[in-house]
Amino acid sequence: MGSIVPHKKIDKATGKEVTLYRAFIRRQVGDKIVSKSKILSTKTQAKEWLRLNEDNASLSAMAKATGPLFSVVVDNFTKAPPIRGTKFWMPSHLDFWLAEFGTSRIDEISKVDINLARGKLQVKKAKHNSPSIVGSTESSVTETGKAVTPATVNRYLATLSSIFNYAADQGLVEFNPLKAGGVRKLKESKGRRRVLTDEEQQRIIAAADESRWPLMGLFVRMALTTAARRGELLKLRWKDIHLDDCVAILPTSKNEEQRALPLVRDIRARLVEAMKVRTIKSDLVFYDPKHPTKAKNIQETWRQVRIRAGLYQDRDDPLDRVVMHSARHTACTEMVKSGANLMQVSAVTGHKTLSMLKRYSHMDIKGAVALAEQTLGKKVAQ
Repeated sequence: MGSIVPHKKIDKATGKEVTLYRAFIRRQVGDKIVSKSKILSTKTQAKEWLRLNEDNASLSAMAKATGPLFSVVVDNFTKAPPIRGTKFWMPSHLDFWLAEFGTSRIDEISKVDINLARGKLQVKKAKHNSPSIVGSTESSVTETGKAVTPATVNRYLATLSSIFNYAADQGLVEFNPLKAGGVRKLKESKGRRRVLTDEEQQRIIAAADESRWPLMGLFVRMALTTAARRGELLKLRWKDIHLDDCVAILPTSKNEEQRALPLVRDIRARLVEAMKVRTIKSDLVFYDPKHPTKAKNIQETWRQVRIRAGLYQDRDDPLDRVVMHSARHTACTEMVKSGANLMQVSAVTGHKTLSMLKRYSHMDIKGAVALAEQTLGKKVAQ
């Protein structure tokens, strides 16, 4: 029988001490001593892990494992040039997988181990990153109280799959354990569907201009013209604004990669005006007037904007209501409708893969019919 030992740890998000459980197995298999351990959130999970890993087959697999540690493979993976099947990964996902498998050998990680880790992801609390205080390189992280979405779990699995594809290409494993039904993806929600009409956009802009916070009008206009996420705009600093080049450079986006936001003429003019009255206490563009070293918390301001515009909870389906992400959704849709291809749109939006943008290519049904009629219809005309 393996052992379970309580393990104390300080949670980075809350600063509170939490109790985790380290499950440990050490056995002699043939002429080799094998050992394996795992830190889990609950004692029940630790017992389940022991049950699944103490059988002879699991121990034999451990004894046969000769590959490098998972942590070593990940380090090499992040430095290697991308190949087919390894292009999608996110640094924030790596932290989770390293905590799960960092001390395991790459060829002893089974689909059982991965499915157990997937179970942990499904109850993992989503976190919200707030822009840092000026001069700091870190963001404040708070838990939302909600579990991460199935789509987020699938993105974590996609990162792990890329690592195993790399390992298989290097001959470190015989096959990717996530393939061929070994680890099933979760069913994802169809996501938010609301696309703002031109009239609704004008109502939102007019309502934003009436806000007590004078920068709300600029914030909404930038959201609609750059397709930037709320958190990306709130992190913008004046040093990131390059008016001569008509862009704002995001040091790190959600995907933890640098990208440029296009600044249209109207936005550039409004930024020039905003620059004239910027505070000397902060480099943040969208700062909190009461706490200039912090970004503005726009939650209540944004709620009041939607109320004045008559667009607050205006539909029964929560996925069809106006939220801040509706601006990004609208911008993506309008670029596709105007004739931009997905590669061009991704250059603006910063989507990691084109597959994430495919949903927008199906939204302009009338446009698609008109295009087919114009370019293909004549071929079958009688």
